[in-house]
Amino acid sequence: MFSLLPHPGRIARLPLILLALAAGSAASANPLPCSNATLKGTYLYNESGVLNGKPYAESGREVYDGRGGIVLSYQGSDGSGGVEKATYNVNPNCIGTATYPDGQKATSFISPDGSRFVYTITAAPGGQPTALSGSELRVAP
Repeated sequence: MFSLLPHPGRIARLPLILLALAAGSAASANPLPCSNATLKGTYLYNESGVLNGKPYAESGREVYDGRGGIVLSYQGSDGSGGVEKATYNVNPNCIGTATYPDGQKATSFISPDGSRFVYTITAAPGGQPTALSGSELRVAP
């Protein structure tokens, strides 16, 4: 005999299935918090904009140690370049700040897995207008 009513066992499992789906959805909506350990490995970057009132572009590599230290190798469109050390801090909300030896500061918005981030320079040495932003991508652990 054919019945339009669902099997009683299926009805009993429905609340469990809905609960599991809701828990999975909540977990993906609230990823684990970030920390300095979120950024670890070698990242390639490029940035562009205006530095001290002049057009500027830069590319390079940053190595994050997972504890708040950075080693930066870079080349700028104005002929500047080199290797220097910097520091960083990542908040639980996956927003980070980096401070470089010349006083430059950057604010970063980091993916929860630390694989990539975008940033804006929020302070730069010199009294001229500066507006730089860029992105970084992890290429090695």
